[in-house]
Order: sequence, then C-alpha cells, then structure tokens
Amino acid sequence: MKKGFIWCLLLSLVLVVGCSKTEPQESQLTLNDVIQTFKEKGYEVDSSEKPMFQAIGADDGVIFYIENSPVKIYQYPSTKDLDKAKSSNSLLKDWPFNGRFLLETKNEDAIKIFSDLK
Repeated sequence: MKKGFIWCLLLSLVLVVGCSKTEPQESQLTLNDVIQTFKEKGYEVDSSEKPMFQAIGADDGVIFYIENSPVKIYQYPSTKDLDKAKSSNSLLKDWPFNGRFLLETKNEDAIKIFSDLK
C-alpha cells in the first residue's frame, strides 16, 4: 500500500514538473541602457529627441544620426507587443529587433551595435 502511494506521488510530481510551462524571462534592458551603449561607442545621442513612436505602437523611442543617417530605436512594453506590432505592420517585419526594441536604420554600425546588445 505504501509502495503504491509513493509511486502515485512520484508520478504526479513528474507530471507537474514535465507539464509546467516556463515562459522566457523578459529582458531587463531599458531604453537608457541602449542609449548609453551608443554613447559609449562614441555617438552623440540626445534622449529627448523622439521619433513618432506612437505611430507604430511603441511606447517610447529615440532618434539620432550616425554619418547623416537616421537611427531610430523604438521600445515596446514587451516582446509580445513588439511581435503584435510586427504582424500588423508589414513595414516592421524586416527591421532588426532585440528583445522588446526595434531598430530603423540603414547604418551598418548602428545595426551591429544594436544586434550585440544584451
């Protein structure tokens, strides 16, 4: 009887652990962290300069220039919100993204720095 109870207990434990779904943890990276990374690379970024981030469903953003090329970084509340925006706006689907951030630029240096963010 004890042996059967122990097996049932172990089986239920295996089922609970095996069936539990763990969501990937959302990145703690902030827009200020992204801006600081570009500043550390020697680029001038004024955090008060904002693109029209509301037009693409973002909740914040920054715009600056590298070699006269605009660099726009958009911040979304979560990766789910970013995925939703990308699926509803075909312009965004080819733009680089990193966590909950989206990049709009043609500047290769900016794309490399943005892609390396962690």
